[in-house]
Amino acid sequence: MKIRPSLTLYFVIYFFLLMGLYHYKIKYYFYWENIAELKNGIFDFSIGRFLASCILFSFNLWILKRINTRKLGFIILSLFFILVTIPSLIAFVSEGMYPLQLLVFHQLFFLILWALLKLKFNLSFIPVLNKRQGLLILLLITVVGTLPYLIVYGPHINLKNLLLLDVYKTRSDMAGLSNFYFGYTYSLFTKIIIPLIIVFSLELKNKLLVLVGIFYLVLFYLFGAHKTVYLGLIAVLIFYKWTYLKSVSRILLYSSIFIILCLIFSAVGYDYPWILTFRRVHFLPTLLDIAYLDFFRDNYMYWSESVLGAFVNYPYIIRHEYLIGEAYFNRPDMAANNGLISDGYMNMGTVGVWLNICIVAIYFMILNNLKIPSKYFGLFLLVIFSFISSSIFTVLLTHGALALLIISIFLLREEKN
Repeated sequence: MKIRPSLTLYFVIYFFLLMGLYHYKIKYYFYWENIAELKNGIFDFSIGRFLASCILFSFNLWILKRINTRKLGFIILSLFFILVTIPSLIAFVSEGMYPLQLLVFHQLFFLILWALLKLKFNLSFIPVLNKRQGLLILLLITVVGTLPYLIVYGPHINLKNLLLLDVYKTRSDMAGLSNFYFGYTYSLFTKIIIPLIIVFSLELKNKLLVLVGIFYLVLFYLFGAHKTVYLGLIAVLIFYKWTYLKSVSRILLYSSIFIILCLIFSAVGYDYPWILTFRRVHFLPTLLDIAYLDFFRDNYMYWSESVLGAFVNYPYIIRHEYLIGEAYFNRPDMAANNGLISDGYMNMGTVGVWLNICIVAIYFMILNNLKIPSKYFGLFLLVIFSFISSSIFTVLLTHGALALLIISIFLLREEKN
């Protein structure tokens, strides 16, 4: 008889393995040492906070299991739990460096997101296009929308980039040609529209249009030599045949196995696996939250870097991400962007955090009521990562989150109309 571990067991194993990796290796990385030195503190291990962290983890997990595993909201909440809540609980154990206020912000986000995901409303009155109609519209948008790219970037395309040659030269050359339109549509095409063209074509068994989609994806790679253009399609194909529950179980299982491998490698002096993965994805956003709360305390920007800059003066010479990079990591060239908590606090303190939490929670609440099949989850994965590492309005406008919401309403819902 095949034994299948429960989801609870997967989460518990993952939590304690990640706790071990953080306190054994990650908190001794020089980024953490820089901030500890600046704040005259140390990333210690508090037994009292450890027990509190375990209790909160158990409560959060109990809450998570109250979400319907067959709906998009389950995997959305699970991923934020894996990528935001659990790292926050682990970092909270360092009493001397991790402020209680930051833990409260992360817990509020988890609980408000959970509460809004439980709300149900009917959107069946909105018409839904079938796949064939949707595919034709996406193709038309791509054909027309690519023309400005061909006019500007076309003469500078370097076919050697297909062999990974002259990549950095191409990136430098193309960066000088970028404009407002490219900034707002590049991610939209590469992470959402073109991957959907390929997937819809596969579902309709139209081999010609599959090749057309692949052609456009390669073309967008040549427009900037950024290998990340393939991430959207890869994410969709990886999760295409898995249910939401199976996706979460696989993520936890493979992550736990990889943590064990990282611990083994680090024991023999090879640290690059955890440096490139868990340090960057799970714990650097939490560390940046500490830096942002420290730097912008009672020193808010009131969205003066956005369109509101016409009404509010921006108080610095350089952008905020470079301010943080220079002040806390001694790297003036480091763009220390961060996600919804830091972005909200930087702009309006606690009120800004509440606003960002509500915007993100409402966004996913709408998606959760659209009855989106699990096979399209890969499209939303990159948006989740973007909310963790970028400002809210940047994600909505330039990373394609708003466009993905519109596409989900009219193309991805299960209703047949």
